[in-house]
Amino acid sequence: MENVYMCDALFLDGKTIQLFEEYPFSDKEIQLIILPKKISKPERKAGLLKGKIRMTEGFDEPLEDMGIKTGKKGDWL
Repeated sequence: MENVYMCDALFLDGKTIQLFEEYPFSDKEIQLIILPKKISKPERKAGLLKGKIRMTEGFDEPLEDMGIKTGKKGDWL
């Protein structure tokens, strides 16, 4: 029966892999299966910034009322 070892490793270049642990290999040649390591993102929490962002009273007012010149719809100034 063959032993199976699983460990994390780092690609140093296209031909060299650095293992993070030592394993008792009896042969010089081994069979290697490479799987990409899955990195999970931290879970996002809804409402984390609630109450920390405020808009001015005139935020919804048209820009022309505040003396700011705008172009036709779709124009960038």
